[in-house]
Amino acid sequence: MITDPKNHPNSSDTGRRAVVAVLLPREHLPFIRDWCLHHIEQGWEVVLYDNTGSVGSTRKTSAFSLNRWHGRSEDKRGNSYGAFTRSMSDSEVQVAFRKELHDLPVTIVDWQPRDADGRIVHGQVEAYVDYVSRYRDTVAWAAFIDADEYLEHAPGLDWEVLLAGVTQVDSHRVVLDALVYESRWTRDGQLRDVEDLKCLGLQIHGCKNIVRLSEILRADVHWGWKTSEPDSLVRPDRSLFYFRHYRGSEAALDFTPLPNFGPQVHQEGVDVPPTIDLSQK
Repeated sequence: MITDPKNHPNSSDTGRRAVVAVLLPREHLPFIRDWCLHHIEQGWEVVLYDNTGSVGSTRKTSAFSLNRWHGRSEDKRGNSYGAFTRSMSDSEVQVAFRKELHDLPVTIVDWQPRDADGRIVHGQVEAYVDYVSRYRDTVAWAAFIDADEYLEHAPGLDWEVLLAGVTQVDSHRVVLDALVYESRWTRDGQLRDVEDLKCLGLQIHGCKNIVRLSEILRADVHWGWKTSEPDSLVRPDRSLFYFRHYRGSEAALDFTPLPNFGPQVHQEGVDVPPTIDLSQK
């Protein structure tokens, strides 16, 4: 059943918390139920902004604005998610999307903002502002991530431990780093089992945020969030709290040999002699 988060109060000590994502159902249809269940089982409410029909983001740094957009049937890395739903209209995709989630406590918001030319655009930050405006008085924390990103914590920990600690030090924001995995789609649009995808390494850029709603002054996708004073953040060790990102080729390992160089602040190394005379020991 699709429902409003106000009907699902969170009884945790740190207050209600939600995962918020803006997504194209065509791209995420085969995986969205798994994604929702993953976060529901971790105690998160789930709110999805349905951006069906979008031509892409108009942010200056986006793939669409930089003319790197591959079209509505491919993601910005060239993986052809559209092949899976090529025979379906937008409205049919939306029906299938809602059918996947009909028995889960998930909120779906229709989100089709338009640019000056009348085209439906992504409006990710604007969606975040919409969510904050709706729920800042009733939801304590929200994780603003994408639908190919899965929040994770180490065994023996949970999100209550993290958020309680952040509250105790009077901070309003958590910045999470990622481990990057192979893409969920092949180039020709074939599905790949998420459980079989390999970790490709650490993600250097593209952090995501968990923010206290009542303190948000400015929203962003990655770094540009601003909260009321003290405008500070907590960045937990990636081995303890992080997210999995199924983004694919950009995270390919590079084995190009590099020169062995510093910088070294302290010259504390000791040269190893070519041979050691053990008889003198």
